[in-house]
Amino acid sequence: MDEEIMQDVKEQLVGALDYDQAAKGVLSQKMVLAYILKRTVPEFESASLDDIANIYIEGTPEVSTVPVSKDKTNAVRHALERQDTPKIKGAQNEDNSITEGSIVFDILFRAKAPETNELITLIINVEAQKRLNPKKKTGDTYPLLKRAVYYASRLISSQKGTEFTNSDYDKIKKVYTIWICMEAPQGKSAINRYQLKEQHLLHRYKEPCQNYDLMGIIFVYLGNSKVKDQLINLLDLMFKSSKNASEKITTLHNDFGIDLTQEEEGDLEVMCNLGEGIYEDGLMKGKQEGWEKGREEGRREGKLELALEMLKDGMALEKVAKYSKLSLSIIKELAKQNKLI
Repeated sequence: MDEEIMQDVKEQLVGALDYDQAAKGVLSQKMVLAYILKRTVPEFESASLDDIANIYIEGTPEVSTVPVSKDKTNAVRHALERQDTPKIKGAQNEDNSITEGSIVFDILFRAKAPETNELITLIINVEAQKRLNPKKKTGDTYPLLKRAVYYASRLISSQKGTEFTNSDYDKIKKVYTIWICMEAPQGKSAINRYQLKEQHLLHRYKEPCQNYDLMGIIFVYLGNSKVKDQLINLLDLMFKSSKNASEKITTLHNDFGIDLTQEEEGDLEVMCNLGEGIYEDGLMKGKQEGWEKGREEGRREGKLELALEMLKDGMALEKVAKYSKLSLSIIKELAKQNKLI
């Protein structure tokens, strides 16, 4: 495989990871989260943006720190209880899932419902993939909505041992998982919400909604045209606008009342420098077209070469498998052959 093509692919992968982390850094700003909550979560519709950001969001949300997988989420949820800064912080700490590879909750935080003071656990996911039905390692696709249901379910089940013990199910806290997608159905921006609702099949006995309304799933789709929606316009400015970082910082202040810290401005600069194309046009463009036209044997050789380079750079085995789209067993064997493990 051509070395120049390999280098191009590798640089775009690294760029995508940098963009991903920078995007989460900007989204972790509490005023940005306040816009998301006020527009999408019913409990916060009547609250002011300032109150949501400064009163109701609890402590410091976590960025790419809390594993999704079974028996791992509980171990780090306590971190949410001991933080109190205006921005999410956290080191990368991914964990394997049997079906999904290396995954974590992108941004996880808790907020207090204004009317009841009940704590709600929320996660914000930035979906970088162009497809609304992402590909599995097998090449098949899966509906992103099903993955969202899984994430919300993990947030519910992980509360045993933290929010409640034994059979104290009355102490379960409500959860939301909010997905920001760079692709929109038919190209039009949309916001969908899914939740548990009661249906009366015989007579009209009404259970108090707080006993079953425990899970909410929200999808925010960013389309290709302007709409009269403040949240969509904010996210469009951050992720899709062609403005440079300085122009975006000014617009955030003037139009949305959001003032970024120096660190957050740096994240925005990273996003602008790497370009929206990472999200809009896919990770591998340009010269990759020549790679994809090559023989299957050549493509596999290229993947192995790319994987070896990432292993030499110290990247975790699971990450290498994810980004090279090779099985974990192949990556382990490659590492052994080259005496990297």
